[in-house]
This record gives sequence, C-alpha cells and structure tokens, in this order.
Amino acid sequence: MTSIAHPSSPNRTSSAPSTATSAADSPALVRFVTDGLLATIEAYRIGTLPLHRFAWELDTRIDTLAGLAAPTRVVTRLRWLARSVELLRTDLADRAALTGDEENSLIVTLVDLSTVMATLAPESPLDPAGAARPIELAVLRLVG
Repeated sequence: MTSIAHPSSPNRTSSAPSTATSAADSPALVRFVTDGLLATIEAYRIGTLPLHRFAWELDTRIDTLAGLAAPTRVVTRLRWLARSVELLRTDLADRAALTGDEENSLIVTLVDLSTVMATLAPESPLDPAGAARPIELAVLRLVG
C-alpha cells in the first residue's frame, strides 16, 4: 500500500520547486510590480492620485518589490525616496496644500524615482522597457 503525504505534512518529499520561490523569482512578476510602480508615479504626476494615496502605494509596491529578490541598491534608494514623499504627506496633514518649496522637493523626488528606474541595465528584470526606455519621456515631462 502506498502512502501519500498531505502537502502541509512535514514529511512531504517533492522534487518540484516551491510555488512561492518560483513566483518570487519570476521576471514577469517583477516586471508587473515595476510597471505598477511606474504607473503610480505617472498617476500622481498627472494629478489622478492624491498625495496620501501616492505615499501608500509607493511604500506598498516597494515592499512587494523587495520581496521579489530585487537588487538591494534599487530597493534601498526607492525606500529612501518614498520616505521623502511620506514626510511631505505628513507635513501636509495639517494644511490644504504643499508650500512652493515642498512642491519643488516633491518634483525632485519624482524625477529621482524615475531616474532610479531608468538607470537599470536593459537586461535587468526590473528594467520596465529595455531599450525603449519610455520613462525618460516621463522625466522630461516632469522637468519640462
């Protein structure tokens, strides 16, 4: 008689890779999260995403990216920039609008976020466009 172990059993033996590990290493999943991050930046830039939601989405998407074996240097830089956005959001909590200096700081942060994404090597699974690099156009629109 053959015994079949339940998938959650500690005695489970299988040569098949874990779904969680396979998914975390999937370039398609990393690309999906990266595209979402770029869409979040663009949505805030064009005014369809309020600052509080922008700060939350940045934080959430960066945390997701970190869980997908993204390069530490990229995740660290993105988190640092997301903290800048969060600080501005916190400052805005008591007021109706950002000051001119705060708006300028936010524009610089948006450009920096886009730059971090655009500086990835074309063969990097985090590179959202490979050789096409549409993010460069978004950076030009931010400063232009």
